[in-house]
Amino acid sequence: MKILSRVLFLLFILIGVLVAVSNAQPVQLALWPLPHIIVMPVYLLVIAMLMLGVLAGLGMGWWAGRHHRRRAREAGGEAARLDREVARLRAAQAVQQAAPAGPAPRDQRALERQSALVAPELGSQARRGPFS
Repeated sequence: MKILSRVLFLLFILIGVLVAVSNAQPVQLALWPLPHIIVMPVYLLVIAMLMLGVLAGLGMGWWAGRHHRRRAREAGGEAARLDREVARLRAAQAVQQAAPAGPAPRDQRALERQSALVAPELGSQARRGPFS
């Protein structure tokens, strides 16, 4: 691909040189609202018009792509926000896995009170022991 682009570039330069050599006669360019008359070779006029066309095409392409660039910018922000949320959730999961497996002492007491309310005879046996 690199060789092809270089060959095409050299071909373009060669055609440009041939156009410049064969069209060296001067022409007068008079732009309507301006009082000045510009005298230049034909090849300069052709190259100037080609460059103006290229710049106009680039500008129109840039203008047409503004919606896609904005959507990509918003999607990038959303992806960054989601990456931060994933990192936060992974850190929370790591902390949770490092915590003791059983319920916290406060939760354990609440479970004991609840089981004592549901089945009082089981709660009294648990305090006395199984064979008392």
